[in-house]
Amino acid sequence: MFLISRSTLGQGDDQLGAILMKSFFVSLQELQPAPRAILLLNGGVQLAVDGSPVLAGLQELSRRGVNVLVCGTCLDFFQLKDKLAVGSVTNMYSILTELTAAGRAITL
Repeated sequence: MFLISRSTLGQGDDQLGAILMKSFFVSLQELQPAPRAILLLNGGVQLAVDGSPVLAGLQELSRRGVNVLVCGTCLDFFQLKDKLAVGSVTNMYSILTELTAAGRAITL
């Protein structure tokens, strides 16, 4: 399971972080077995909306059965709920339930 709270990967230069995040999602499609879920919150919800540079990768993972959960409060905060293109809108309780049930979670 991956918990992603930013639209870029790492700290430093955001342009480089965007390139790294795109590479992460391309590589994640090759990972076997695939993660059970990807949880997106805070700035990470920007990855699941129309125009996201990683949208195709997230959609492919979703098609392969990866559960993509997107924080509804975060979508509302960024005014992006109407642009959601992949995943299910969820709440903090569901996110915590998923994290608690996971054998291992990686935070990005």
